[in-house]
Amino acid sequence: MYYLAILSAVLLLFGTAIFFYLSGSLLTTIDRALAFQLEKIEVGMAVGAGVDISDHPLMQNSEAQEDLLPLAPHVYQIINEQGKITDGEMLSSKGDLPVDANELMKLEVGKTIFKSVRLSSGESLRVATRRVKDYDGEGTYFIRLGQSLAAVESARRRVLIVLGIAIPLALLLGSFGGLLLANQALSPVDRITCAAEQIAKGDLTERVPMPANASTKLDEIGRLAATFNHMISRLQAAFERQKQFTSDASHELRTPLAVMRGDMEIALRRERSPEEYQRVLGSNLEEIVRLTRLIEDLLMLARADSGRVELRCEPVDLNKLCQQMADYITPLAQQRDQTLSYDSPNAEITVNADLQRIKQMLLNLLDNAIKYTPPGGSVTLGLKTENNQAVVTVADTGRGIPAEDLPHIFERFFRRSAKTSDRTAAGFGLGLSIVKWIVDSHDGQIEINSQQGAGTTFIVKLPLFG
Repeated sequence: MYYLAILSAVLLLFGTAIFFYLSGSLLTTIDRALAFQLEKIEVGMAVGAGVDISDHPLMQNSEAQEDLLPLAPHVYQIINEQGKITDGEMLSSKGDLPVDANELMKLEVGKTIFKSVRLSSGESLRVATRRVKDYDGEGTYFIRLGQSLAAVESARRRVLIVLGIAIPLALLLGSFGGLLLANQALSPVDRITCAAEQIAKGDLTERVPMPANASTKLDEIGRLAATFNHMISRLQAAFERQKQFTSDASHELRTPLAVMRGDMEIALRRERSPEEYQRVLGSNLEEIVRLTRLIEDLLMLARADSGRVELRCEPVDLNKLCQQMADYITPLAQQRDQTLSYDSPNAEITVNADLQRIKQMLLNLLDNAIKYTPPGGSVTLGLKTENNQAVVTVADTGRGIPAEDLPHIFERFFRRSAKTSDRTAAGFGLGLSIVKWIVDSHDGQIEINSQQGAGTTFIVKLPLFG
């Protein structure tokens, strides 16, 4: 409707402009012809009175009449200064052309005025009046010519008829074409709406049909459909990850709770010795510690996903921090009969980072390396600079990571030990997910080089400070 309203306004404006332009052009053509006729009569009278008119513009430009419309005026009158018609004729058989002496006297000598007059008979005339000097006397007189406007009015009527037919026809065709274009343009939007309604019902497998020529350059609706499908794919993947995350978290929470419940139920079936109660309480305390750590990791990842974890970045001496973490975790490696060494650089390496998060990253990587390295193996922590980056490496001589597991190593609750019976490597599978988040939040990069049976190396690159 808006389109039809705008089209109607444009066509009406266009039609009105054509009508008035045509009318004005016709009247201008008649006025020029009448003005030429008046000057021609004036020159003829001057010649008859013996006046030299060689300098008159009409005599200077004899070719001026070539572009003029040849007319035979319907009215020819000579009027004196008293307003009386002294000579002339009127070809129209009906009606009189009145004379207004006061208006004539306002006209300057050598000037011509034009006026449209309607006779008492209803006929319209275009009247041109010119005041000229009386070369035979002392005063002036007026020459008046009139041309019927019947042909002009007929042309106007024909134009109105043409516009009256053309504008509604153009509106009809325009509305029909606009309806087709609107349907063609909005049908993809309707399909997107239907897809959105299906998605609102929980069907994330729904997709918007793409046009057949999807291989070519897409228009706005095609890009909208492609963007919509991409968004739904990401939402579906996010929901699936969330569902898997919830399932895994529930499983991890249920296992220690089941162990605690079983121990307590057995302990309460009959009287136990203090040593047995102490063993049950100790076992429950271990499970509570594991649950506490799991919940803390889950909360941190949840806050990280929602963007509510704020990093308190400051200049950190990474060399000093790595040495501290190596000293801190060495006793754990010694308990497993492993060797932990730190390959220290000879210079200070400073990064702009959150000290506690970098500590957590190093602790998780070192703890992970110790878990998956058998007794008698070695773990090496290294630090160097490369291409304006600090490069931290944690290498072990453990059993390595199978190639099929490498793409999933940073996924939450993914554990390499799931296929083994090594209980010393038990964990929740969140440590490397946290490491990945810490590295990403510091605009860093993390890489893995691993060969099954030959060990694993984690490489972390962080931007240098300054």
